[in-house]
Amino acid sequence: MNSFCIFVINNDVMGAIDLKEYIKLQLEHADERVLRIVASVFENYSKSIDDKSEEIIDLLKESEMEYSKGKTKPFKEILDKSRGKYS
Repeated sequence: MNSFCIFVINNDVMGAIDLKEYIKLQLEHADERVLRIVASVFENYSKSIDDKSEEIIDLLKESEMEYSKGKTKPFKEILDKSRGKYS
């Protein structure tokens, strides 16, 4: 039975480059079941990124509205107040 481990080999945590190479090697020998699982993971990951993008856009729009209504403070003012409080 082939095993499919992405995160750890020989108890060493792998970096992104090592993970990519390891995954490439594993995919070359993977059966259809593993390939479908990997495809599903990538598809769901792409959807979550798209969902986050919409969330980020909504937060940016909200921030712009607050700024235009004068509900924000300049960074310098916040920094000076913080320095005065914790100095």
